[in-house]
Amino acid sequence: MLNTPSVFINSSPIENQVIEMLSWQLHVDVSSIRPYTRFRDDLMMDAVDINLLIADLESRLNVYLSAEEIECIETIADAGRYFRAHLRSTAVL
Repeated sequence: MLNTPSVFINSSPIENQVIEMLSWQLHVDVSSIRPYTRFRDDLMMDAVDINLLIADLESRLNVYLSAEEIECIETIADAGRYFRAHLRSTAVL
């Protein structure tokens, strides 16, 4: 039997990590979560749930987003974009 497909062609490794975490935390099949999935509208997450998810990602990636950035995150792709930007900026230093 094959492993659960967690890598999507148009997804970044960070987006895939978010998808896998959400699948596990929300008991949702990984194939039903895509980069364009909205945290609030599609996954019915509230602000506290989203902040806890972001905090977990910040801890795992050792990257910290501002409150303003967190407020702008609506989709899996948004989260990936903000974390990638921070990872790139810290890699340059």
